Amino acid sequence: MLILIGIAFLVALSPYNPLRAQPYRVEHLGRQFNTNGSETGAIRVGDTILAYSSMPKSVGGNSQFHFDNAQMNIMQARISRTGKIARPKPCRWGLNSRRDHTGNLCIDPVSGDLYFTRARLDDPTLRCEIWYARKLRRGWQKAERLKGDINGREYTSTQPAVGHLADGSAILYYATNRTDGVGGMDIWYTIVKDGTAGQSTNLGTQVNSPADEITPFYDQRSGVLYFSSDRAGGKGAHDIYCAVGQRNTWQKAEAVCGCLNSEWNDIYFTVAEHDSVFGIPMTGYLSSNRPNDDDSTACCNDLFQWHLNLDTIPAVDTIPDTSSATIAKQPAPLAFDFPLFLYFHNDEPDPSSRSPKTTLSYADCQRHYASLRGEYLAKQSNAIDRKEMEEFFDSCVEGNYRRVEALFDYIEEKLDDGHKVTITIAGYASPLHRKDYNQTLSERRIASFINMIREWRGGMFADAMDDRRLAIRQEPRGAVPPTAKSQSADPVYSLQAAYARHIEIISCEVK
Repeated sequence: MLILIGIAFLVALSPYNPLRAQPYRVEHLGRQFNTNGSETGAIRVGDTILAYSSMPKSVGGNSQFHFDNAQMNIMQARISRTGKIARPKPCRWGLNSRRDHTGNLCIDPVSGDLYFTRARLDDPTLRCEIWYARKLRRGWQKAERLKGDINGREYTSTQPAVGHLADGSAILYYATNRTDGVGGMDIWYTIVKDGTAGQSTNLGTQVNSPADEITPFYDQRSGVLYFSSDRAGGKGAHDIYCAVGQRNTWQKAEAVCGCLNSEWNDIYFTVAEHDSVFGIPMTGYLSSNRPNDDDSTACCNDLFQWHLNLDTIPAVDTIPDTSSATIAKQPAPLAFDFPLFLYFHNDEPDPSSRSPKTTLSYADCQRHYASLRGEYLAKQSNAIDRKEMEEFFDSCVEGNYRRVEALFDYIEEKLDDGHKVTITIAGYASPLHRKDYNQTLSERRIASFINMIREWRGGMFADAMDDRRLAIRQEPRGAVPPTAKSQSADPVYSLQAAYARHIEIISCEVK
């Protein structure tokens, strides 16, 4: 229990970058998996299979790695119940091709569909395309080139990573050098439906830079995108970065802890396991050409496994009291009393919509709102208003979101113990629109919060919501009464309007 409380302590200190602290160690996977060539992109498929890409050098190849004497294929190895990994073999899922490089595998955790990269062996430019194999009842359909706005003759598209939106849609992040990006290789996203990609969108400057951004991996449970970049200010050639968000709404990317990055190329970072209580990453894989005990030449990329080092986690002498149904006794900085207020930017979600429903989650709205901090501060007319707005973003927009995360941990615990939980939510709008519109908007804001609950950590609450063990009582209330006239040049950015645009978690009842 002390170890788990120590993990909670780390999460409280670092809510947006779960790998900012230093308790991780990196270990070479050894020669059973790493050849004289390059191994990359290791992922865990369920609890039983390790899959990765391998490009060993051909016999007679020199000490420097070259594409013209090697072929990349996907490998897989079975993992036993004890965690032992068997000797790897070529993938048996019909993905490898004699005439193509095949690699960068990712799997949709909901549908089981596979996405991967192919490039022709005889193409000197090594232009990559993303392919797709639909999951069948047994096995997968024959792989085909992904249709839609993703593959093109003028650019390369590679390294797919899949996540899910609140409505169940698959969202694919990938690396490409399309000419209308920020610079070099950028990370883009597209929504995929029935083997066809929709319009691709750049993730923007919160993630991308004029340098290269590559090897994305989206951790659905924590809502964090991991990727590598050789931008200025890093520790080495390519460093691992992370950003919280979804689609093209992100908090500014930052490097993960120095214990994971090195002075060499560190790429293809993936998460394999999370802590079951607090959801922080426990173990996963990365690729690097850093020196290791088996080979100090650093010729090519090898597979490494990273682990949470439990020996370095600070122990806490007291265990928090979670007996109260309203978790009012949670330790600081997660302490709160009901009602708990959650805030929205003007007319969000789905501006100008007349529908009481939305496909966005409150997590989407909160991340976008947090990214507008500078814009809000610039709209204030004096130093006092700017200071109050800064405090609003710190305590209300971001601080209250962390308190919701603590609430969800509490709800998970109570559901696991066999209790039923009812959350009561009220929704509000600022008095800047008509009465009927404000009523619909307050309903839409509640719907976004329900979407967040349903998709939380890969849908962990979905079954409980479906069988009513977790019930949501809704009270859309329209606009709040108007207050004093705004001092901001634009009433949308006034503190009064900011406080008015919210939902309230009024209570959390446990039976």
